[in-house]
Amino acid sequence: MERELVWGAWYTPRIRVLIHMLFWLVVFILYYFSYKRLVGQYFWIFSIKDITVTASLFYFASWLMPKWVSRGKIIPSLLFIFFCYFWWLSLTYLDCRIAVNIIPYSEKKIHEYLDIFLEDGYLGLFNLHKVPDLVLDFLFLVSLPLAPKLTKVLFDRAYQLTILEKDRVRLERDKFALERDNLQMELNILKSQISPHFIFNTLNSMYRMAEKQDAKTPEAILNLSNLLRHILYQTKDEMIYISQEVQFLKDFISLMKLRYGDSVQIDFNIKNTEEPYQIVPLILISFLENAIKHGPERSRKDAWIKIDFNIDDGILDYKVTNSVNNLAEKHQYGGLGLQNVQRRLDIYYRDCYMIDFSQNNDSYAVFLKIKL
Repeated sequence: MERELVWGAWYTPRIRVLIHMLFWLVVFILYYFSYKRLVGQYFWIFSIKDITVTASLFYFASWLMPKWVSRGKIIPSLLFIFFCYFWWLSLTYLDCRIAVNIIPYSEKKIHEYLDIFLEDGYLGLFNLHKVPDLVLDFLFLVSLPLAPKLTKVLFDRAYQLTILEKDRVRLERDKFALERDNLQMELNILKSQISPHFIFNTLNSMYRMAEKQDAKTPEAILNLSNLLRHILYQTKDEMIYISQEVQFLKDFISLMKLRYGDSVQIDFNIKNTEEPYQIVPLILISFLENAIKHGPERSRKDAWIKIDFNIDDGILDYKVTNSVNNLAEKHQYGGLGLQNVQRRLDIYYRDCYMIDFSQNNDSYAVFLKIKL
């Protein structure tokens, strides 16, 4: 299967055998013409030896080299080259020992060649003055059959690495796409929770105004209309301009002032809200809702809320502080707003925001810093 991936479906076992047979036929023909010119009718002695050497090394390399190359083992590959040299040297020495008894002494040129290998015995082949010439003969002999094999091994390995890299990239891309889809689904769920949660709190406030037959109820309904328009049309985008979010906070504060009147002091201090800064919609309102819930909603006695909003060099500082009456009854339900907003902060502003909470005997504060 792996071979088909590299060379194609045409490279069947039968085709492979035929190619190998043709290859060795060509190699033998080259050896034949080389030795026929040098040693005449005794070419077969040296041709058979060279075919034996090169074929054994070729198939030995076919078995070992792919494993070593694929695992990046350089030292075993170098040791294999030394082994090839000793293998060739040993078989050549043995071949010369046989040839010297077959070839008549009248063939002086051939015996001069044989003497190079035989005059000092086997160990004499390792004399330093002989090594350069012998190495050149070895390289010339084995380079022809082994070079194509090594090239094929390297090509196969390069192709396998390419396939593995493509698979890795595809898996990373699929993983990223899955994470993105899961994140988008989570965001959609979070967004779907924001509107009902906010509308529930706002309608609860208006219900109490209507219950008291407050004359400002119609104005409160108009403010609610503006708030709903913001939720329905502007929060579909991932980012909106700061001015739009600030106006939303102002409309909400106006609604709260209509409800509480002078019984609750609400201060909204704004600095430096120039464009083109943008922010995730409805990311700030939850802190203000939380301040109202645990401040005036819990107790209106000396209740107050202070909001500080400032942008400096792309850094938004948002602080919401509210009074706390520890003697008043605590709310039984809630918590969805802050959980929601903190998760959205993690998604949109990971490593780009800081949030801190501070509480003392009579007040509670939330500090939020975002790099826009």
